[in-house]
Parts: sequence; C-alpha cells; structure tokens
Amino acid sequence: MAAIASLEDLKAVKKDLQALEKAEPKAFAAWVELLKRHRMVGYKNIAKLAMGSTPEELKEDKKSA
Repeated sequence: MAAIASLEDLKAVKKDLQALEKAEPKAFAAWVELLKRHRMVGYKNIAKLAMGSTPEELKEDKKSA
C-alpha cells in the first residue's frame, strides 16, 4: 500500500526517527517493540493514546462515527 504522505514528508519523518534513535536508543527500541506488540490496535490509536487520549475517549469516537 503506497503512503498518502508526500515523499518529502516521509523523508522528514525518517530523519526525525533516526535522530530520536541516535539520541535515545533504548527508549526508541522500547517504542518500536510497543508498536509491534500492539499493532492490532492500530497506529493511529496508539499515537492518540501517546498524545493523551484515553481508551474511553477513543471508544466514544468509534461509536459516534
């Protein structure tokens, strides 16, 4: 499946990920493992939870959609 984001945006994200991995290798590895372990939840939901949403809020969004 091709990415919707522009190539420039994807390159910027990749650069930021590489910088984060270099600065915090253990934390980065733990984050990658968390993403793999909970892949079935969906990356968007994981990102929303990381940014402060609660599981209950995410379930409410799904019901009203």
